[in-house]
Amino acid sequence: MKRIVMLLLAASLLPACAFAQGLTLGGEVKTGVFWQQVEEPDKDPVIQIRMHSQNDDAGDYQGRFRLNMDYLNDAGMMGFKIRIQWQNWGKDDNGFTIPENWPYAFGYGNFFNNQLTMSIGKLGGSPWGTGGPEMWKELEAIGKSGGVRFEWKPAFIPETYGKVNMGFVLNGPEGYTDAGFTRDPTIFDFLLESVFGISYTHDYFMVRFAYRLDSEQDIRNRGTSGREGDDIVYRVEERALQKFLPGLQIWALGFIQGVGADDVTFVEHKNWLFIQYEPPTFTAQLRLGYEGSADRNKFFIKPNFYYRFIDGLIDVGALFGFSQDFGNKIYPGSPFSELEIQPRLKINFAPGAYTAFEYYYKLEYAYRTDPPYKLTQWMCLRFGLYF
Repeated sequence: MKRIVMLLLAASLLPACAFAQGLTLGGEVKTGVFWQQVEEPDKDPVIQIRMHSQNDDAGDYQGRFRLNMDYLNDAGMMGFKIRIQWQNWGKDDNGFTIPENWPYAFGYGNFFNNQLTMSIGKLGGSPWGTGGPEMWKELEAIGKSGGVRFEWKPAFIPETYGKVNMGFVLNGPEGYTDAGFTRDPTIFDFLLESVFGISYTHDYFMVRFAYRLDSEQDIRNRGTSGREGDDIVYRVEERALQKFLPGLQIWALGFIQGVGADDVTFVEHKNWLFIQYEPPTFTAQLRLGYEGSADRNKFFIKPNFYYRFIDGLIDVGALFGFSQDFGNKIYPGSPFSELEIQPRLKINFAPGAYTAFEYYYKLEYAYRTDPPYKLTQWMCLRFGLYF
């Protein structure tokens, strides 16, 4: 029934906006044929074959259908942004849920010569998010809850000095009510679920930062009482080097969860650094990462190289990965945590249409047993369309 209601709502929106000058439609469809084998100590290998697009930002199920609808009226003041997507093309145990089918749906208004933007609804498209690749984290985009976002873009700062976007978000708790929360909630508890953000964009660099407060009244995944801690996301880009060597990019992004938590087991963090050189004929990238928790951390390095043939029709290359954990190690004395290799052949039929074959091999110290190894292999023939 939910699916029918959502489709009818989308169908009712389209006729009203189909001929509107400010409407933009776009999206993507991704799927593939996926084979995986996992070998663990004292267990028979587990093999699965299914429709799935692995390593392609397409969800955990059969693939992804995504439709984006962006509208801005002629005056440039009022608009909306909606994203509809299906990642499970069948039904899971709970059926289709609104948070999966509607990652965001919000209206917005630009006021005072575009110095103030107010967005209302199920929020997304944050100006203070990590921005990818692979890590798409926005602190105001949470589950079933909606909110109100205020962005201030002061005009008194000359554009030669860069652009500033700062603001805050009023929204609800991230999770369900904490079982250990015995008093009545207050307005202050509600305000302690707010998000604050700022971004600064200049010709030579860009910075984004967001901070989400956390009250005692909600729980997240672990089901214990108390404050789970505040969250931080950030993104930093260096843009000056591109002026001297076009195609060279350096950026970092990450998130920190559990700042000021009552229990240190809530603390988690991911910090990634990318160094990339992309002239017309190839892409060479080095990824460095530092991530983990309060008692165990991991450092990784992942170089990758892809060469383009026949004016970009074919690109071939591979990613290699090495990581080492420290602190409360999975296997004391291990010379590495994970070793990875991931070759890929990709054919680009046209801008927005591709197929790719990818193989993945990972050997990891996953247990405190002998032998301690876990071996994961998969192959995926992927297909994708952007429209």
